[in-house]
Amino acid sequence: MASVTLKDLCKSFKEVVAVDNVNLEIRDKEFLVLVGPSGCGKTTALRMVAGLEEATSGEIRIGDRLVNDVSPKDRDIAMVFQNYALYPHMTVYDNMAFGLRLRRKPGLFGGRVFRETEIRQRVTDAANILDLGQLLKRKPKELSGGQRQRVALGRAIVREPKVFLMDEPLSNLDAKLRVQTRAELIKLHRRLGITTIYVTHDQVEAMTMGDRIAVMKNGVTQQVDTPLGLYHHPVNKFVGGFIGSPAMNFLPVTLQSEDGKVYVVTDGIKLRVPDERASALNGRASAVREVEFGIRPEDMEIRQGSAPTSSDENVFRATVDVVEPMGATSLLYLTVGKSQVIASVEAETEVQEGYSVDMVVDMARAHLFGQDEQAYF
Repeated sequence: MASVTLKDLCKSFKEVVAVDNVNLEIRDKEFLVLVGPSGCGKTTALRMVAGLEEATSGEIRIGDRLVNDVSPKDRDIAMVFQNYALYPHMTVYDNMAFGLRLRRKPGLFGGRVFRETEIRQRVTDAANILDLGQLLKRKPKELSGGQRQRVALGRAIVREPKVFLMDEPLSNLDAKLRVQTRAELIKLHRRLGITTIYVTHDQVEAMTMGDRIAVMKNGVTQQVDTPLGLYHHPVNKFVGGFIGSPAMNFLPVTLQSEDGKVYVVTDGIKLRVPDERASALNGRASAVREVEFGIRPEDMEIRQGSAPTSSDENVFRATVDVVEPMGATSLLYLTVGKSQVIASVEAETEVQEGYSVDMVVDMARAHLFGQDEQAYF
């Protein structure tokens, strides 16, 4: 296996900068996910690691080896594409064996030459790992989408590469199969221990699969952290809004200091910032006025019992516009003052559209972002 290092990596297409000074260290045997909206540069970065795109500047290292000028076939990587890229006239067995058989032709591929007995063993082992043993004689048209994706994975596995590169491999699958295949990929990585770089625009995939996640926007790496690190400690508003489903609520608020306490205030809301979080402002509550208050839907709940009093410093009243049952939970679309927020509550909560409810906010989990969109806490 091997680590992958990207140092000051850039890629420009004429006047468009697709990847802008990316620095990443993907550790040996790590599963790292590149996530971000369409056009953020994640696939371009992956293609540069594969050698399918030439870097404008910067370094790409696989292990200790600089590979900028090394051809894709000699980088000891295997790539799984979004569209499977299977040969329709070949059986599953032949699709999986094809890359190894090519090495028999002198001058076409470097490295070792595989005998047919070794190819058969590798294909059989990969088929057993992916539960494809009964499908080896079929052709791609006789397979479901999930089975085709597993064949594409098998073709990569037989190579026994140092690095797996996966470009949105589950995006063509239906929701149920996507969840199933996601679990299979996680188990496969734990079993094989091959360094993996996985590209997706789906933050749920990123959160459930990655050892670490690199969030990208406009070609720039915004934050690299563990899934829970990104969720609990986003460094800016973009990361806070992108990670988590449903997305974080954002409200423009004003900071106010009263009797040594700090409050966030907007139309219909006045919430006290906990002292330990207020200390993170370093006395800026009086100097920094207009900020963005962020709270996740799951960090609010309906207050039970009597109506709130002036001593309730983490409660606001809202009107329920829409109740959206989700099974174990329900999403409440709320209006408070001139703002709209979403809350996630237990499905058994008795609430109807048009109700006025008192929402309790877990201020220890709230976030505050400055005008530059960087997080205060």
